[in-house]
Amino acid sequence: MCDPYDSSNAVGHVSAETWPSAGALGALSDDALERELATHAAHIAAAECRFCLMVAEVDRRGFWATQGAQSCAHWLSWRCGVSPSVAREHVRVGRALGQLPRVTQAFATGRLSYSKVRAITRIATPVFEETLVEMANDATAAQLETIVRAFRRASPDEGTTALERHRRRHLSSYRDDDGMVVIQARLSPEDGAAVLAAIEAAREALEQPDEPFAASQADALVALCEAARAEGTHAATSYGPHASVVVHVDEQVLADPAAQGCARVEGVGVVSAHTVQRLVCDARVSVLRYRPDGTVVPEGRTRQTPPSLRRAVLTRDQGCRWPGCQRHRYVDVHHVTYVSKGGKTRLTNLVALCRSHHRLVHEGGYVLTMDRHCTVRVAGPGGAEIPVRPHRPIARWSDLERAHERDGLHVDDATMPVGGERYDLGFTIDVLLAAAAD
Repeated sequence: MCDPYDSSNAVGHVSAETWPSAGALGALSDDALERELATHAAHIAAAECRFCLMVAEVDRRGFWATQGAQSCAHWLSWRCGVSPSVAREHVRVGRALGQLPRVTQAFATGRLSYSKVRAITRIATPVFEETLVEMANDATAAQLETIVRAFRRASPDEGTTALERHRRRHLSSYRDDDGMVVIQARLSPEDGAAVLAAIEAAREALEQPDEPFAASQADALVALCEAARAEGTHAATSYGPHASVVVHVDEQVLADPAAQGCARVEGVGVVSAHTVQRLVCDARVSVLRYRPDGTVVPEGRTRQTPPSLRRAVLTRDQGCRWPGCQRHRYVDVHHVTYVSKGGKTRLTNLVALCRSHHRLVHEGGYVLTMDRHCTVRVAGPGGAEIPVRPHRPIARWSDLERAHERDGLHVDDATMPVGGERYDLGFTIDVLLAAAAD
């Protein structure tokens, strides 16, 4: 059999074709309909394997970031029309397949469905993937999900009671030599899992592709704390005072980031002029003027997007307006034409951007424009425009069948095992633990 994932075998351009009508399917006998359905399921599994491997290659190359996507999953959701959660699973499965040749082979030949592969790749390693493939052949997808959940919970006794662990919990913090705040926590497994799950959810919502994992975890923790402060852990705290950030910037720098001058955040240090422009884009700004003799004179004017106008922008935009972005929380109101360049604080000059894309506009060299119909366009640093809706060819089922035949993949209704016999869950987990320990 030739390699079904050789790039020379890639399917070419496809065009529209009439799908079988309900009448044509209705003419099939029960046995013929069942056989065709099972055959198509195997074809779909083989195609989904190729799809996941292509997703992994896209993830490895990283070209999705040039279009402003916050992660490969974010790009995939936009480019292929799938939900963010489905896209994240495809990325995860694609990455896992690279280390699991036996699982990949069974998947690529249509013997394992995507649902089964999605389940076993959560626990599979090269050490015991063969055992998992054998189990997957004899189990349903639902049974595999149960087995995987049970295996992940199974672990040797730590010899420590839950009460003893709970008594050892603590959280401490200190400042290191660089002035960074170091936070250390020791939590029981269940409390730790709750905290990590919340951080992971916030990290996925932020989706910062250029940040190392540890840095994105830190950003997620900060976002959680900001949300708790803004929304309150109960009604009494939701009306507490808001934190203020004091920015010192030379007037000419605020007007032109390329100008000579200084910009710094009080208590933190020097920042770029582009960063300052982003900070003041959607913030309450009170102007203080420093005279040459050292005295400070308040200008007496405050710039801020009025709450009613901000609500109008957020209601109109329904989240970040960057092509393909689906974020609705943690969004800023951005001035399309900067205030420093004469832009007005009015609806036709304001647009909602999530914080990651707001940063790309101010610090990443991306250019955002909006016409009088409030249509948003984004161009990258090189000038190429990011399409609002990516082109997708119309799929034709016969092309997939012919591609599989050309690649030497012979699929029929018996290719994908059915499975579903009764099983002993405890014995099954013992078998997996033994296989994983080999």
